[in-house]
Amino acid sequence: MKIAIVKAFAYGSEGGNGAGVVVLHEDITDEKKQEIAEKVGLSETAFLLKKDEKNYDVSFFTPVCEVDLCGHATIASFYYLAKTGYIKGKNETKTLYQNTKAGKLRIDITFEDEDVYVLMQQSTPYIGNALKDKVIGIAKSLNIDESSIGLEHIEIYPTIVSTGLRDIMVPVKSREILNSINANFSMIRDISKEEDVVGYHVFTIDGGNIYTRNFAPLVGIDEECATGTSNGALGSLLYSKGLIENQVEIIQGESMGETSLIYVKVSDKDNILDIYVGGKAYIEKYIEYNGG
Repeated sequence: MKIAIVKAFAYGSEGGNGAGVVVLHEDITDEKKQEIAEKVGLSETAFLLKKDEKNYDVSFFTPVCEVDLCGHATIASFYYLAKTGYIKGKNETKTLYQNTKAGKLRIDITFEDEDVYVLMQQSTPYIGNALKDKVIGIAKSLNIDESSIGLEHIEIYPTIVSTGLRDIMVPVKSREILNSINANFSMIRDISKEEDVVGYHVFTIDGGNIYTRNFAPLVGIDEECATGTSNGALGSLLYSKGLIENQVEIIQGESMGETSLIYVKVSDKDNILDIYVGGKAYIEKYIEYNGG
């Protein structure tokens, strides 16, 4: 079995978050998918099965479990399908759908000369109540001072948000604080389990730019350099608070030396938010898996 390793949310021709992409010709068991994802060893591996010209069944597995949705693995998957000819186009945008455990979600693939851009729809945002009583524990788990939580001159607290996966959005007051975080993964795992979330999405607004880090040790991912679904959730939170317009670029992975760029688009119709996440990608390499 050939597995493509694709870097999604590239920053220029570098950075990005690697995902395994497996195009299936017939379905395989979840146990087999889990075994393959463990062997690949990346934060997520996506398995795609074509249903018809516009629909693919897609499942996502970390090295330790299945997750309902994964943004960077979605971008990687549909970029791969477009670049390798499974989906063909020329100077046009094609709309397809991925059927996931988070629902049926739209994918727009734009073919522009030799370039391919992928934009994915997120689930309808859920924005929970502020976790004011968790600030001390969250700060301790990040090894930062309680006073570092929040944004300068803006009242905002850690908040559970989901556009397909539940994460705690954690604001910190500067890019310097963000990059200095030395996370206590055991504590983050415990708080994530207690709050029934995948992990933390820590962010700041610095010099007009948005920077993020993502920690999800509960599902076997200590930190990753680009997370589409989490940034889609962040975009919905910031838009709801009037902190961004309807389009924004988010930088992640800076402290890991894997700087990534994630594009978020928010459509607001009758106070119902429709969130899209997108970016560039490139095929890094292929690996062979023969089982065992």
